Amino acid sequence: MENTATDRGDIAPRVTEHSHSEASRHDVATTMRNALTLGGSLVLTLGIGFGVRIALRRYLGPEVIGPVNFADAFTTTAFVFLGLGIDIYVRKIVPVTLEGANEFLGTIFAIRAVMSVTVFFLMGLVLTLMGQPPEVRLLVWVYGAAQVCVSYNQTLVALLQSARTIDGLSALNVAAKLMWAAGFVLTMIFHLPLVGIPLSVFIAEFMKLVVGAVLARKHVKLRLTIDWAKVTPVLRSAFPFYVNAVAVVIVNRFDVNVLKVASNDKEIGLYSAAAELAQMTFVLVPMLGGVVMPLFARMQTRGQAEYHAMVRRTLELILVLAFPPSLFIAVGADVWVHLVLGDQYAASAWALSILGPTFLLTYTAVVLGIALNLGGGEWTVTLTSLMSMVVNPLLVMFLVDLSHGWGLGGAGAGCAMAAVGTEVLVLIVMFYRLGRVAFDARLAKMIIKTMLTCVVVMTVDRMLLQGFGAARLLIDVAIYVALVLGSGAVSVRESLGLVKTMRAQRAGAGPTELP
Repeated sequence: MENTATDRGDIAPRVTEHSHSEASRHDVATTMRNALTLGGSLVLTLGIGFGVRIALRRYLGPEVIGPVNFADAFTTTAFVFLGLGIDIYVRKIVPVTLEGANEFLGTIFAIRAVMSVTVFFLMGLVLTLMGQPPEVRLLVWVYGAAQVCVSYNQTLVALLQSARTIDGLSALNVAAKLMWAAGFVLTMIFHLPLVGIPLSVFIAEFMKLVVGAVLARKHVKLRLTIDWAKVTPVLRSAFPFYVNAVAVVIVNRFDVNVLKVASNDKEIGLYSAAAELAQMTFVLVPMLGGVVMPLFARMQTRGQAEYHAMVRRTLELILVLAFPPSLFIAVGADVWVHLVLGDQYAASAWALSILGPTFLLTYTAVVLGIALNLGGGEWTVTLTSLMSMVVNPLLVMFLVDLSHGWGLGGAGAGCAMAAVGTEVLVLIVMFYRLGRVAFDARLAKMIIKTMLTCVVVMTVDRMLLQGFGAARLLIDVAIYVALVLGSGAVSVRESLGLVKTMRAQRAGAGPTELP
C-alpha cells in the first residue's frame, strides 16, 4: 500500500507538469500563428505604404513635402497624450482576464473625446504663435482628425491581439492601407492640393475605426459603459506606460518640430526622408508589442526560470536578425538614397547612415521594455523615458545649432546623432536594471563578436571598397557572413535548433525549452 500511495502521489506532479507543458506549447503555437498572420499583413501594408510614400517624395521633392512632414509630426506629438497608457495596460491585463476591458474602456473613450477638443484648441494657439500660414493649418487640422481615430484604433487592435482574436484584423489593416494609398495616388495624378494627403489618412483610419469596433463587439464582446469608479485605478496602473508612450513620441518627433523653427522646409524634407527609410525596417515593432508581451505574460505564470530563458533567447534572436539590416543601412546609405529617393535627396544619405543602428537599438529596447513592464519594472521604463525626454531635446537643439556650418543635410545629421545617442543611453539603463534576466555569457559573446564584425565590415567598406559603387555591398555581405559564422557569433546549429523547437511547439509536441 505504501508503494501504491507513493506511486499515486508521484503521478499528480507529473500530470500537472504535463498539463503546464501542453498549455505552454498551445500558447506558443497560437502566438506563432498570430505572429505569422499579423507579420504577413504588416509586411504587405508596409510594402504598399513604402512604395506610395517614396513615389510621393520623389514627385514633390524635399522642399514641398516639408510642410506635410511638419504637420504629421506636430499632430502626432500633440495627440500622443490621448493614449493614457491604456494600450499597454490592455496587453498586460486582457490575456489574463478578458472581461476586465469592459469595465473601463467606455470611460477611457469618453475621456479621449474631451481631451481631443482641448488638444485642437491648444494646437490652434501654438500655430498662431508660430505664425504658420493657412495651408499649413489645414494640413494640421486634417492630420489631427486622423490622429483621433488612430488613438481609438490602437486600443481596439491591442484588445483583439491580446485576446488572440485576430480574425479580420489583418484584412482590415490591408484594406485601410489600400484606401490610404489610393488617396495619395489620386492626389499625385490629378495634382490635388496637399490636403489630399492627410485626408486620405483620415478616411482610412475612420473606416478602420468603424470596422474595428464591430470586430471587438463580435470577438471579445466589448461593451462600452461609463463607470468613473473603475477608471481611476486603471489610470493609476497605466500611468507609467502613459509617460513612456508620450516620451517615445516626443523623442521621435521633436526633431522635425525643431527643424521647422531652426532650419527650413528642405532640411525637414531631407531628414524626414532619411528617417522614413530607416523606420521602414520597424515593421515588426507592432508585432513585438502585440505578440511577445502576451506570450511573456503567460510564460511568467509558469515559472521564473522558463520565463527568464524565454526573455534571453528572444532577445538573442532579435539581435541576430537586427544586426545585419542595421549594418547595411549604415554602410549602404548612399546607395539606398540614390535607388529609392533619387539624387535630389542625396544630402539625406549622411543622416541615414547615422540612423542605421536605430533598427537594432529600437528592437532591443522593445523586448527589454516588455520584460521590465512584466517584471515590476514599469517605473524603470518610465524613468528612462523621462530621461530621454530631457536628453534628446537638449541634444537635438545643441546639434542642430552646431550643424549650421555642416552644409546641406547637416541639420538632419545632427538630429540623427541625437536619436542614436538617446537610444544607447536608454538601453544601458534597461540592461543594468534587468541584469541576469536579460543578459548571460552566451548573449554577451554573441554581441561582442557581432559588433567587432560590424566594425571590420565598415572599415573595409570605407577604406577599400568605395570605388566599387553599389557592387561593394555584395562584398560587405560576404565578409559579414564569413566573420559571424567563422567567429561563432551566430551558430547555425543553435539557430536550427531554435527553428526546430518552434516548429515542435507550433505542432503541439516536442520540448518547451529553448536551445
